Amino acid sequence: MTRLSEIKRQYTRKAIIGAAGELFSLHGYHNTQVMDIVRAVGMSAGTFYHYFKNKRDLFDQITRESFEDLRLRIRRLREPLNIWDRRDRRAKLKETFTEYFNYIDSHRQQFLILLRGGFGVDEELDGDVWSYYRGIALDLAEDLHTWIDIGIIEGLKPLTVSFAVVGMAMHLGHSYLMEHTITREDAIETLTSMCMAVFDSHMTEAGRKALTELKTEED
Repeated sequence: MTRLSEIKRQYTRKAIIGAAGELFSLHGYHNTQVMDIVRAVGMSAGTFYHYFKNKRDLFDQITRESFEDLRLRIRRLREPLNIWDRRDRRAKLKETFTEYFNYIDSHRQQFLILLRGGFGVDEELDGDVWSYYRGIALDLAEDLHTWIDIGIIEGLKPLTVSFAVVGMAMHLGHSYLMEHTITREDAIETLTSMCMAVFDSHMTEAGRKALTELKTEED
């Protein structure tokens, strides 16, 4: 394949994904047909099927690519975390939730697809939608397990807490985007403060001692 052909292929695929995202957001996944997407792009059905097996394949690729990218960015934000430093914990939490709302702002259509794509209509599709959020929750649960193992927190269930955090983020994201009842700044600050409160309430004596020593050094 020539360089020009590859560029054209990428452009066509991007055009299909863009049109599909718009139509899915406006009409819903089940009310949007392949021919609707084909007409919106101005191409033949054959061209569409050259890039995607069907509408379901298109949906999977849209959500998988965007959400996996978000998941990786969030994981990287926590990698240099100094868990013993309360200020660094708060800063990393705020960066994480800011990244999530940046995703919502820059992928509004895809975010609505994830929230509205199949809930209550297609059980298989519902499962796929939740699998993307599950991945982020599992990453957080892994971090919580690590912090328990090193002895800074205790007495909480990592997976339960992780899904609770992800659920709150999903609901606040929807309220911000569709109901306009909260600002993104309020959502980010609330999520950050709630996570900090859970963490602080489950700190071990060693964790509290480290925090006190750090404050003493700063003074």
